[in-house]
Amino acid sequence: MNQITEYQLAPAAENDRKAANSVAHTSGLEIEERHSKDYDFLGYLITNEVSDKILGQTYKTLQASLIPASDDEIAKGLLKLRALTSHKADGQDIDIILEAYVEQLREYPKDAVLESLNRMAGHVKWFPSWHELKDDIEFRCKHRIGLMKAIERKMDVRQISKFRQISR
Repeated sequence: MNQITEYQLAPAAENDRKAANSVAHTSGLEIEERHSKDYDFLGYLITNEVSDKILGQTYKTLQASLIPASDDEIAKGLLKLRALTSHKADGQDIDIILEAYVEQLREYPKDAVLESLNRMAGHVKWFPSWHELKDDIEFRCKHRIGLMKAIERKMDVRQISKFRQISR
């Protein structure tokens, strides 16, 4: 019997987790996920010792996966979202709104921003506030950012340890 298999792209949130785990595994980092008592993801802890060189290379790899969308891509996504949702203003403030959102969205990875903007139109009635959009985007890239912060903490701990050894 033949079966039709439907292929769907995994959402950015699942790709984010896979990317963070793949980068950690490839680099030899042993990581432990940290969760709140309510099981909310808090970040990662690197549990093994690795060289500064490996930490630096891993950090650069993660940075490359967090490249932002262009201003044009962001503006196009925002205009599409604005067209597909209700909003209270009559549209005379659209330039200010676009400029403010684009400025903020430059700080986030392209895949997370574009997926969030595309997904929102089908899930919200009103044009989202910055807070709503920010929460949705951060959900889609929290693992890569969490791993970067873990690497930063590991590097900071080493710098503090080196400083303590020098000052003795």
